[in-house]
Amino acid sequence: MNSSRALLFFLTTILLSLGAKCSFAQKVWTLKECVDYALLHNISIKQSEISTELSHVNYVQNATNMLPSVNGSISHTYNYGRSVDPFSYTFTTEQIQSDNFSLNTNITLFNGFQMQNTLRESKLSYLAGRYDLEKIRNDISLNVVSAYLQILYSNDLLTAATNRVDEFTKQRDRTKLLTDAGSLTKSSFLDAEAQLATEEYNRVSAENQLNSAYLSLAQLLELDSVTSVKIAIPETNVSDISILNQTPQSIFASAQSLPEIKSADTKVMAAEKNLAVARGGRSPRLTMFGSLSSGYSSATQRITDTVFTPPYGYIYEKTPFNDQLNQNYGKSFGFSLNIPLFNGWSANTNIKRATLNLENSRYSAELIRNQLFKSIQQAHADALAAQKKFAAAQKSQDAFKESYTYAEKKFNAGILSSVEFLTVRNSLSKAETDLLQAKYDFIFRIKILDFYSGKPLTL
Repeated sequence: MNSSRALLFFLTTILLSLGAKCSFAQKVWTLKECVDYALLHNISIKQSEISTELSHVNYVQNATNMLPSVNGSISHTYNYGRSVDPFSYTFTTEQIQSDNFSLNTNITLFNGFQMQNTLRESKLSYLAGRYDLEKIRNDISLNVVSAYLQILYSNDLLTAATNRVDEFTKQRDRTKLLTDAGSLTKSSFLDAEAQLATEEYNRVSAENQLNSAYLSLAQLLELDSVTSVKIAIPETNVSDISILNQTPQSIFASAQSLPEIKSADTKVMAAEKNLAVARGGRSPRLTMFGSLSSGYSSATQRITDTVFTPPYGYIYEKTPFNDQLNQNYGKSFGFSLNIPLFNGWSANTNIKRATLNLENSRYSAELIRNQLFKSIQQAHADALAAQKKFAAAQKSQDAFKESYTYAEKKFNAGILSSVEFLTVRNSLSKAETDLLQAKYDFIFRIKILDFYSGKPLTL
C-alpha cells in the first residue's frame, strides 16, 4: 500500500510540474513580435516573394542572353551499301562508321538595342516587384496593428465590465441589507438583482469579443491555436499628436517614399523600355558566327607503300583516329545581316501595343497618387474627428462620474429610487464604453497618419 501511494504521489508531482510548465510556456507577444511573425509566415507574402524571385530569374536570364551562345555537337553514323565517305568523298560498298565533332558560336552585334532595353526593362520589373512585396508587407503590418489594438480595446472593455459586476454585486448586497432593514422596498432589491444580471451578461459579451479579437490576430499570424496567443499590454495613452498639425499636403509629400508610389513610377520606366524594345524590331539584326569542326571515317585510308612489280599499285591502311582529327579539322566564321522588310505588320503592332501600355501605366501611376492623397485626406479628417470625439467622451465620462457619485449618496440615503439610480449608473457605463472606443479609434487614426508620414508602427 505504501509503495502504491508513493507511486501515485510521484505521478501526481510529475503531472503538476508538467502542467505548470505548460501554463508558463504561453508566449506573451509584443506588437513588434506579432508584426515580425506575420511578415515571416503570411502566405500572401510568401507568394509575392516567389513572384519577385521569378522576376529576378528573368532579369538574370536577360543579362546572360547578351553573352555569346556556344554549342557543341557529336554524332556517330553507320552507313551500309553504296555510300560516299564523308571525308574522302570516295564511293564504297563497305560499312562505314563516321564521327563528326563541331563547336559553334553565335553572338548578336546589333539588333536595335533590343537586348539592352530588354535587360533594363526586366531589371525595372524586378524592382517594381520588390516594391509590391513591400506594399503587401505594409498592409499586413497595418492589419496586425489594427487587430492588436482591437485586443487592447476588448481587454479594457472586459476589465470595465468585470469592475461593474463587482461594483453591482456590492450594491446588490447593500440593497438587500437596506431591504431587510425596511429602509428600501422589495422592488429596489429586485432592480439591483436585474441590473447585476445585466452586467454579468455584458461581461460575458466582453469576454466573447476579446476571444474573437484574439482569433483574428491568430489568423493573421497563421497560428493553428488561439490559446498560444497572449499579447503584452503596453501603455496606450495618446501623447504625440503632432501629426495633426501637418496638412494633408505635407503628409502626402512625405508619403512619396511609400512602395506603391515607387512601384508605379518604376512600372512607367519599365513600360518606356518595353516601347524601346518594340521600336528596335524595325532595326536590322547583325550577328557574327563561327565554328570549329573535325571528324573520323572508318573508310578513310592512306598509302603506306608502293608496289613496283605487276600488278602495280599501292598498299593502304586505315587512317588512324588522331590523324583524321588533324586532317579534317576546319574553322569558319562569318557575319549575317537580317533586314526586316515586311513581317505581317508585327513591328508596328508591337510598337502600338507598347505605346498603349506605357500610356496606361502613366494613368495608373497618376491614379495611385490620387487615391493615396484622398486616403491621406480622409485619414486626416478621421483623425481630427476622432480627436474631438475622444475629448467629448472624456468630458462626458467626467460629468457622468460626478453625477453617479452624487446619485449614489442620495440612493444610500434613501432619497433616490433604485430606478433613477440605475439609470444614472447605466449612463456612466455607456460613457465609459464610449470613451474606450473613442480612445482606441483615435490611437489607430494617429498610427495611420504616422505610417503615411514614414514613422514606424509602434505603440
